[in-house]
Amino acid sequence: MDRNVKSKFKIIWSMRSWSFKYIDWRMTTAYPSGWRHIVRHPLQFLKDFYNYLSWCQEIDKDVDI
Repeated sequence: MDRNVKSKFKIIWSMRSWSFKYIDWRMTTAYPSGWRHIVRHPLQFLKDFYNYLSWCQEIDKDVDI
């Protein structure tokens, strides 16, 4: 598997410890109508999530984790 893909899986795996309350807060601040927006626009959510993972990878490189 590509190193880039492994890194994304590692980031997703680390998200499993996030509380529902925190995830709800993130969705509410990221999208105008929160969860409803995600349900109505799943492709936009996937694109945003992929971009978020890429951003996390860049941060990890800078932090050298």
